[in-house]
Amino acid sequence: MNNINQENKSRKTHNVVIVNKKQMTVSGVIRVENFNDSAIMLVTEYGQMTVEGANLHISRLSLETGDMNIDGDIIGLFYSGDSSDKKNSNLFSKIFK
Repeated sequence: MNNINQENKSRKTHNVVIVNKKQMTVSGVIRVENFNDSAIMLVTEYGQMTVEGANLHISRLSLETGDMNIDGDIIGLFYSGDSSDKKNSNLFSKIFK
């Protein structure tokens, strides 16, 4: 039980805010793996995240603070890879189907 509590305390906060499907703010970003105008793949504190859309643009990225802003036509996002919170990743997958 202590290992679970220690793991959760060691992770930073990860938040995603989408405004009118045109702007997205992400916190807890570790690095950007790949990006183009239709997909952005990044690694967050809770696993790999992919944002899909059209005319996507990274308008701000600070790896020091882990904050990122994305502009464009956001169609969906999903998580893959290692994540301790599988329920949330499944929720996002269902929302954006």
